[in-house]
Parts: sequence; C-alpha cells; structure tokens
Amino acid sequence: MSFFKILLLSLFSIYISDESTDKLIFVATHFRHGARAPQGYIDTVKRLDYTLESWDNPGELTGMGKRMHYLLGLRNRERYINETFPNFLSSKFDPHEILIYSSSLNRTILSVTAQLQGLFPTKEKLGETLDDEQQKGAKPRVNLSKEIEDYAKNHLKDQALPDYLTIAPVRMISPLEKKIIIYDIPQCLFRRDEFRKKNYETLESLKKIVNQFNSEYKPKLESKYSQYMKDKEYDIHFVDYFCDGLIAGYTEGKPLHVLDNTEINKTKLYEFCVEFSTLNFRDWISGDKDRTLATLEVSKLMREFIHYMRERVNIHKSGQEKEVAENKKDYSKPKMMMISGHDSTISTLEMFFTKIFQDNNAEKYYKYPYFATQVALEVVVNDSIPKDKLQDSDYKINYYFNDELIFTKNMEEFIKNVEPALWTDEKIDQFCNFTIPQTETDPKKSVYFYLTIAFSITTGLLLIAMIIVIVKCRKKTSESIGNTGLLLKNYDSN
Repeated sequence: MSFFKILLLSLFSIYISDESTDKLIFVATHFRHGARAPQGYIDTVKRLDYTLESWDNPGELTGMGKRMHYLLGLRNRERYINETFPNFLSSKFDPHEILIYSSSLNRTILSVTAQLQGLFPTKEKLGETLDDEQQKGAKPRVNLSKEIEDYAKNHLKDQALPDYLTIAPVRMISPLEKKIIIYDIPQCLFRRDEFRKKNYETLESLKKIVNQFNSEYKPKLESKYSQYMKDKEYDIHFVDYFCDGLIAGYTEGKPLHVLDNTEINKTKLYEFCVEFSTLNFRDWISGDKDRTLATLEVSKLMREFIHYMRERVNIHKSGQEKEVAENKKDYSKPKMMMISGHDSTISTLEMFFTKIFQDNNAEKYYKYPYFATQVALEVVVNDSIPKDKLQDSDYKINYYFNDELIFTKNMEEFIKNVEPALWTDEKIDQFCNFTIPQTETDPKKSVYFYLTIAFSITTGLLLIAMIIVIVKCRKKTSESIGNTGLLLKNYDSN
C-alpha cells in the first residue's frame, strides 16, 4: 500500500475517532412551521389567495405541514435518542429534559405537536399506562354512556391515551411575554413596517426584483386581475402576497390555473418567488446595516440559550448529570430547547449571526427557510478529556441549517461575540414602546420640578378656597333675597 493511501486512511480514522468522542451537552432547535395555506387573500368572500386559488382555512397548517413535522420528529429521534447521540434524551418524554416554546399562532402550535409525535412515536408504545385500580378511577365527573364505558374497558385497557400517545406541554410565546420572538406583537410589527419602508427606499435589490416581476410576469397576468386591481398597484406588497400564495400552492400541488394560457413556466416562477422571499427577509426586513430587527428578535432567545447552555456545561464539568436527572422537582436545567416559529424568526437569527460572525456578508451566509426548515445549536465536548482538566474553551457550538454545518465556535468565543450585542428587556420595551423610557435628570432640574409641583399644589388649594368663599357668599345672598321676598309678600297681604 502506498504511503499516500496509508496517510489518507490514518487521517480518516482520526476524523472518525474524533467525531465518535463528541458528547452532546445541550441543544436548541428552532424550526419553521410546515406547509400552510397563504396569509394574503385578494377575495376574502371566496377565500381566493393572490394566485386566485381557493383555500379552506387561510393561514392554517395543512396535512402536508403536519407530516413534514412528524417526519422531522422521527429524524430528531434518530439524532438525539437512538443513533447520532444515543441516549442524550430519554426514550420516553421527560418534562425535565425538554423546554418547548411556540409562537401563539395555530400553525406553529400544530407543527411542534406533530413533531413531538415523531420524537416520541406511538409505534414505540411510549405513552403512560394505568394499572387496574387507576383504570377504574380514571373517569370524568359526568355520566358516561355505555359505548364510552365499553370503549375504555375493551380498547383503551391499560393505555392512558389511545395508541400509547405521548403529549407534552408547549409554552405559548404570547404578546404579553413579548420578549422571545416579536412575531405576534403589534407594536414591534409597526416598527418592522417602518424598517421595511426605509429599506425599500434605499436598497436597489428590492426595487430590481419588483421591476423584474412587472416587466416579466405582470403583462402576462394582468388580464386575470382586472376585476381586483382597479386603482391598485402591482407594488412590492402585491408581489409579496402573490409569491406567498404561489409558494404555498406549488408546495401543495395546487393546479395554479392563474398561469393557464400565459406561457409562464410554473417552476421558473416558483424559483423567482423563492428569490423574492429570500430578499423579503434578508433585505426588506433585516436590510439595515445594524441588523436592528434581527437583534431585537433574537436577543431574548439567545440570552436563554446561553443561560441553559452554561447550566448544562457546569453540570457536566462537575459530574452531576445523574444527580440532576434524578431530581424530578427541578425543571430549570433542560437538555433541549425547542422553538416553533416562522420564516421570519429563523431569518432574523441567520441575519444576527451574519452581523456577529460574517462581517455583514448576507449573500454568502443567508439561506431561505422553506417550510419545516430547522436550525440547531448543538453544544458538544470531546468526551476523552478528563473532567478535572476541562475548560470552557473545550466546549464547541455547532450551528446547523437543516443538515448543513454553518459554523463551529468554541463556547468562550461564541459568548464573547454574542452576549455584548444582545438587547436587554428594557431596551426591547423602549424600542417597541411598551414602557415610557426613564432618563436620568439633572439635580437642578429636579429642584425646579419639585418647586413647580409645590407651586401647583398651593395655587390649587387657593383656588379651591376661593370657590368655597364664593359659593357661601352666593348662598347668603340667595337667603337675603328670599327673606326680602317674604316680607314684601306679607306687606302686600296686609
């Protein structure tokens, strides 16, 4: 065997041995919902989207979307339970191991629940079971029909839920929480629209692609929209809604009759819309050089990731993994975070990392998040290093876009770059106008402020006193007039 072949085999064996010694310490997965119906409708009565296709439930997750996430869950079970990192998570769902977030929209909630059915599939019979006594007592406080009683006795038997189904708690990211992602927060969405307007005015990439639509596709489609587009422009908002509907319909296999007799190539138009949607998030929303909205949206999420990562690293370094796993009262040290979000929330995470690690080279770094796209931050360590010699720099963070490894950073480097760029909750509140900013005041101004308050109170009291005096005087005058009238009346009668 040649020296060159021996060298290659040696390098390959070293690579395999290094990979096999990586131990997973913590992971955060952030994924977009699965396939859904479009959001924009040109005819709300007939439920027609901007490609003139009809949908039953605007904006809702479809059957395709549910299957996408179920299969993603099966794949994540292979990675985090069975094969790549065996036994990282328990085979059965453990609420102490996984922290699950979702935005408050139906499509993200359903996506993560579908994914959980893949992560803990019914075919494995992982759900809870009941003994004979529990089966007798597991009844609601209402009268059950004989059919239901028979079903429980003969079909459910020892299963808490049919087919040993596993259910898990999902924490909603509501507008009241307002800190993890901004998708559902009206005030922050107003700020997003402000940035969109500025970015469209300043970035040529957006104008160029809208002009491309108007020159290449509008002349061929215009007759189809004659009844809908009177006095309306085929502007960036129209292209946005059109492409949203086109991508949704193309994914679902809709006929897209709007393209009939237009000589438009369906696949080519789909590729155009993907390019537009890429620019939508890369330049239209996050186009400012400071990546303001990207930083706003990911700050709370990244602060939570860093917090839980440090917790799990400290647990590993101190050798307390078994002890923590057995403490069933402590939910504060999960092994995994799952965040069910949107294309915009994944895009802003990408743009934030572009700002931090890639010198704002967005075209090189950014990738379009199709339906059910998942990004993952995996914290790993070489398990051959003795515990008493472990340093923070030995822990690595691998960032994946779907299955593609985008970057690897050691933990110290990652935190050093990311943490200073994150916004505080107070700054988020002020930016989105949740609170009135509190500013430091000059001591002299404070004295004038208190003197003004004192003067105002004194003046107010004097005014009240004057009003009381005037009222009393008017009352006495009225009594005098009344008495005079009585005397005159008596005089007349006499």
